[in-house]
Amino acid sequence: MKEENKKSKKKLLLYYLILAACLLVIAAVTVTVIFTVKGNNNDILDNKPGNGDVNNPDDGKKPDEKPDEKPDEKPDDKPTGSDTDFMLPVKTAAVTSKYEFVYDQTLDRYCVHQGMDFEGKAGDEVCAVLDGTVSKVVTDHIINENYVTITHANGITTTYKYINAKSGLKEGDKVKRGDVIGSIAEAGGMEMKQGEHLHFEVSVNGKTADPDDYLDILEK
Repeated sequence: MKEENKKSKKKLLLYYLILAACLLVIAAVTVTVIFTVKGNNNDILDNKPGNGDVNNPDDGKKPDEKPDEKPDEKPDDKPTGSDTDFMLPVKTAAVTSKYEFVYDQTLDRYCVHQGMDFEGKAGDEVCAVLDGTVSKVVTDHIINENYVTITHANGITTTYKYINAKSGLKEGDKVKRGDVIGSIAEAGGMEMKQGEHLHFEVSVNGKTADPDDYLDILEK
């Protein structure tokens, strides 16, 4: 009888040992599965568009998103000044006649002087006061009133009279503020008695304007 009880106890102990071993195996498998699934989920999240990855140079951008791009921008396409920021058309601001009602010595009459005259010598450079497009080049005027007209932004047009246009300058040419467009010519035309000078005109939307409204060089 005692022998049988001993055998029963041994069988029961063996059973518990086997059961414990099975539980340990199940626990180990469960832990392994949990960590494996978690690791796969992290990989999936890391590979979603917009998530960071230091090893991926295109990281943080959606599949259809391209790297930041800027349109080609050439330095020559940039304006060199404000649309209304005039510079002097000649080197010195020696004004001999302004925009006003005056006596014209050449024609021996009174009239409105529709521009501003700058003192100068034949050959002195004449420059564009603003960026613009050459709209007129006259080089063979019947009474030597050759001139260049430039169209600018905001309806502004400037005319440079009694000058010799720069060689090769033609209608349609783009010019920058400060570009040389010609030089003062020998005295001639309807202002011949005033000697060599630049006659400078401004018009806005087709109407003549006082150049000093833009140059602001005369004492008020």
